[in-house]
Amino acid sequence: MARVLIVEDEDSLRETLSRYLAHEGHEVIAAASGQEALDAGFDASPDVLIADWMLKNHIHGLHVSEVFRALHPRLNTILITGFPSRDLLEESDRCGVSRLLEKPFDLQELRDAVMNVLAEAPGDPVVAPAGPSIAALSVDAGGALQFASERATELLAAVGAPPGAAHLDEILAGEPPDVLEAAEREWVPVQSRHDPRQEWLLRSRRRPGRVGWLVVLCLRDEEQRRSDPRMRILLDERGGASGRSLEDPAPVVVIERDGVVRRLLVSQIERLGAICYPSDDLASALRLLEAEPRVRTVMVDFTLAGAEMRRWSSRIREQRPEATIVGTGGVGAESDLLAQGVARVLRKPWRINDLIAAIDP
Repeated sequence: MARVLIVEDEDSLRETLSRYLAHEGHEVIAAASGQEALDAGFDASPDVLIADWMLKNHIHGLHVSEVFRALHPRLNTILITGFPSRDLLEESDRCGVSRLLEKPFDLQELRDAVMNVLAEAPGDPVVAPAGPSIAALSVDAGGALQFASERATELLAAVGAPPGAAHLDEILAGEPPDVLEAAEREWVPVQSRHDPRQEWLLRSRRRPGRVGWLVVLCLRDEEQRRSDPRMRILLDERGGASGRSLEDPAPVVVIERDGVVRRLLVSQIERLGAICYPSDDLASALRLLEAEPRVRTVMVDFTLAGAEMRRWSSRIREQRPEATIVGTGGVGAESDLLAQGVARVLRKPWRINDLIAAIDP
């Protein structure tokens, strides 16, 4: 049948889904978090990813899907969610998600979703990945190559590396162990053993629970790709490319009327190392707070709340008394805005330092 990677942080649900799909004849790999899924499935080349949108730690289901599709462009994703908002539907489409499975669902619905995406799997991906593919390798402690993504295979072939190369020192000039050690701290330039004119940038990280390395390559003229969020997630780099990050990267809920501003806030907050859940109304935001107990900051658009801002603040505090409410936008004196029940004000237009100060003063 197929190789299916399941990432679900609810133990009982993960076990139920795993047992059912294994009984259906699939090879199942199960993970309890986004990072665990990336490590477990990186070199397993899954055919189908089944991921819950809301996951523990700093990586949610769409992040997992984006990274895997950058490694395996023909991967089909089934995203599980209890919050099928317009934003999530649009973002799922952008990320090439094949199916959205809304909670609660029964096992027959899951089976049908898996069979449907597998029927679409042959050939080129139905939806292109959201960005260029990532050249990544898996290397054991001795430097033996265990896995190469499609993009990595293309890069190696372009410089004349032998198709059956079995060891890193057949590809790179220099001493691979020294290169891997140095690249764990920063991107380092490396040369192809077969074409010294070809220089790559290389970054590595040790694989937890395994003896070996995950290695990412990019061309020298693609240097800007080092800030690609998918690449940074794969390398488990926290914070923005500039090194700025939140001291307390707890999830943030954003309630914002303007879709462009909402997406910008989500993007910037996640670049700072925190998961961000968007909403354009109070009711769905309260449901998100109920489902995600780690949220400590709620950002509310003054324009969206309007004259109801004080009531909105009270409702949020009833749901999450310890939450910090940040009012975004607003007109008039800051003291008047603070009197509407918010703890801080983030004026528009804001800069990244203003955003950091509002969430993590």
